[in-house]
Amino acid sequence: MRYILLISFLLLPLFNLKTLAQKLVRHKVQLGISSGADNSQHSHYILSNFSLHFLSGYAGAIQGFQISGISNRSFFYTNGLQLSAFSNVTGNLAFRPEKQVDFEFRGLQIGALLNKIEGDGKGLQIGTFNRVSKTFEGAQLGLLNAIQRGALGMQIGGILNYAPKINSMAQIGLFNYSFDAGLMYEKGFFFMRDHFQLGLMNITHKNHGWQIGLINLSKENKGIPVGLINTNTSHGEGNLAANEIMNTYLTISNGSKYLLNRLILGYNYSWNKNINWTAGYGLELKYYKNKKYNSVSLSHDLLYLMQRNEKWTEGLPTSRISLNFSYDIFKKIVPPLTAGVSYNIGYFSNEKAQLDLPLIMKATANRTHWIGFDFGFKL
Repeated sequence: MRYILLISFLLLPLFNLKTLAQKLVRHKVQLGISSGADNSQHSHYILSNFSLHFLSGYAGAIQGFQISGISNRSFFYTNGLQLSAFSNVTGNLAFRPEKQVDFEFRGLQIGALLNKIEGDGKGLQIGTFNRVSKTFEGAQLGLLNAIQRGALGMQIGGILNYAPKINSMAQIGLFNYSFDAGLMYEKGFFFMRDHFQLGLMNITHKNHGWQIGLINLSKENKGIPVGLINTNTSHGEGNLAANEIMNTYLTISNGSKYLLNRLILGYNYSWNKNINWTAGYGLELKYYKNKKYNSVSLSHDLLYLMQRNEKWTEGLPTSRISLNFSYDIFKKIVPPLTAGVSYNIGYFSNEKAQLDLPLIMKATANRTHWIGFDFGFKL
């Protein structure tokens, strides 16, 4: 019997809060040093239109403005502005009022350290760390941004943007993580169809939009990744070939179905003996005649040709536009063959480089134009 009374005593305040959440007392204006000092334990039953405190503000709900020098806390919901020097917190899912079931927050939160919404939110958060425990529509600006459930809008983070559930987000920051873009929101920020990530490293489970960064990672890709390293399980291939400059070079392509990023590394051991190796990056547009092998591609590569017995700073920059065809001639006996032609511009004089280029179109004091070829096979 004693334990029953003890448990009842502990749970009674919870039921009282649930009941009183629907019976908030309206105080149009709250002024003072701290809400706790002004209203004692009754602060979380107050619905305030204007709350201004020197230290901290605390109310049951805000319909208007909550401004304080240190921190703000709205226990049930906020419709309006929360402004403080350090932190703003609103919402409590355990005691969500029945008349406020759609959003715990609508409006603007500005806090130097923390902005937190316990529940659903709609509006703008500006601070060092911005977090929403459920869904959010709007924008977050800070060093660290996190939305735990579905999201629609924009995250701009100095370090990390985190949206692990289905969303239509534009994420701009050093590191961006998004699970899946699938809301098909066509008139959002940047007018991206589903998804947009811009950062040093972008990670998503399913990419339906743009990924622009140094490293782009995705498990499934129906969008367009643009970066130095792009990895996904949907689209990727490798080619081993030769051209008029390098007798062996490897190309690794990865990206979306029709737009791929190319990493190129080549080594020369007989042709053009003045050139030792080459490295480069390019973009490739590809059209597939069937799902496996036959294709036509147009690529633009930026290459750096390294001269033998010279410093790496003495390399020769080259721009190469290639039209390549791939066809599975021997039907599984050997890999599909690739062949193509290219137009090249070397930003150097051919006399200085001493390249054996058979089809030079034009040579000036600092530029050489020539026609090249590619021949190899798919890996």
